[in-house]
Amino acid sequence: MEQIGVSPKSYDAQFPSFACPTPIGEYTINEERKIEIGRAKARYLYSRLIDEKGLRLDLSDGFATFQPKDSDQKLNALLAWICTQSPSGGRLKQCLHETDFVCWRGLLTKISATPFSQNDDWSFIARKAKGVIFLLEQETEAQALRKAKMSPRDHLMTYWGFKFEQYTSTRDIDGVPSTSEPVTQNEEFGVVVKTKLSTPNGPIRLVYSGEVDCIDENGDLVELKTQRQALEGGFWRQKSMKWWLQSFLLGIKQIVVGFRDDEGYVHRIQVSPVVVNDLPRKGQWQGNICFNFLATVLGKVKTLLENENSSEPSCTITYDPTKRSVTFEKNLVEDFFNTDFRHHFSLEPPPP
Repeated sequence: MEQIGVSPKSYDAQFPSFACPTPIGEYTINEERKIEIGRAKARYLYSRLIDEKGLRLDLSDGFATFQPKDSDQKLNALLAWICTQSPSGGRLKQCLHETDFVCWRGLLTKISATPFSQNDDWSFIARKAKGVIFLLEQETEAQALRKAKMSPRDHLMTYWGFKFEQYTSTRDIDGVPSTSEPVTQNEEFGVVVKTKLSTPNGPIRLVYSGEVDCIDENGDLVELKTQRQALEGGFWRQKSMKWWLQSFLLGIKQIVVGFRDDEGYVHRIQVSPVVVNDLPRKGQWQGNICFNFLATVLGKVKTLLENENSSEPSCTITYDPTKRSVTFEKNLVEDFFNTDFRHHFSLEPPPP
């Protein structure tokens, strides 16, 4: 078992080499949670509301009919996309551009934020198959407890962001938002990117995917956010960091922000009130520290698994806020490769 600390000072070195994320795939997920390759069913930014005077968008409208996503999605959508990139029996690492890691963008965001979000616990498992390490976040006991203790107000405020997406995006490039239908999380537009990151143990290649809210009339990716009142005060401590990480990891340059009041009404919408690349200059955090920490964690995972003799070596990585340390432990983790994926790439049956 190995451990590392999370003190920002320990990672305050030059920004590690990080290649600009290059898109290698796009897909949409329909209501049945099936993927369709391409962006034909992506949503488009409804720009007519930007800078409009006298706005009063009710973010609570339709909350009673909200359709949340099943939380136990694992890597299934991403595994389904990978299967479309290779004929049955093809070489897994080759179809994934010789990558070392595959995961969701959200996990990378969470890990990277740790030196400045030291109270946020997390855990993920790593499983290596045919030279590729797959990472899957696990819900911790503390996270499950916090979710169980969410108040009705907490649930409502979580919904506000999804309702804002409905107000500001359309199914057709020349269409208008359909704000009377139920808001659903079951439909998504995802982008898959590849990149390369230098680590203390040598360079690593990553392929990861993240949900994108919509695209603009030029076809560029757009992130939609809501913010109380203005970009000031506490925003610059942690929230700005998470906005930056989410967008930077996918190469998103444009953030559209809806400024709301405490009752959940948006009165003003702006495009990129701050440029994504400017967020680190104003935030009370440092991007180089975030990425040096990420590089250290991923580098250790790769080293831990690369010399194993088993067909699918695995480990668990956990951050404990009470100890301010990350633990790396070799063990037999959950098999998160579904049957279709195993058959497609001729993987051995999972260990008993």
